Amino acid sequence: MLKSDRIDRFLPMVFPSGVKVSSFAKHCPHCKALVKAGAMEGVALMVVDRVFILAAATCPQCRNTFEVKCMFDDSKHVNAVVLPTFIVRWLLQWHARKMEKHGIPLRPGVSAASSPEDDGAVASAERVGLMLADDGEVVKSAETLGSYLGRPIVAWIEYQGQRYDYSRAVPEEGQFRLSQYEALFDQRLIYRRSGY
Repeated sequence: MLKSDRIDRFLPMVFPSGVKVSSFAKHCPHCKALVKAGAMEGVALMVVDRVFILAAATCPQCRNTFEVKCMFDDSKHVNAVVLPTFIVRWLLQWHARKMEKHGIPLRPGVSAASSPEDDGAVASAERVGLMLADDGEVVKSAETLGSYLGRPIVAWIEYQGQRYDYSRAVPEEGQFRLSQYEALFDQRLIYRRSGY
């Protein structure tokens, strides 16, 4: 069950692309002060490749209380959610139950300059390394080193003429960091460029 908490306690979150979001804030509609996630009470949940936030925020400057109902992606594009609050709450709880049923953690944690978006919200994120899908652009080794999550771990992959050797699996709790020489492959395995 997705329980209400301070929004900063749901962070950091890591997108499938490897982008980490470690902070969130929104401008107070009354005095325009920046209200950080620690002053928001509610829920935050990543659904596929979007983070949804539904919370009540209290401005530390003017004490105005306002609703935060938005979503953002790994490009830091923050958009207001226009559905009624009760529907958003129901949808988030429905997704949370689905995730729990499949053993997916509700708070999968893993920061560049942030910039305000159209609705006055700010998300900070950073992209490090590559994200590669298991498709025709990636050459895979025939040699396997075992399996993870029911699928084989190939010894190495090659992308745009660069070879990457298997380094490690993404931890089940979802926390990880990619260096500039690493690639996330198939959203579950991390490979490191040969020679680095």
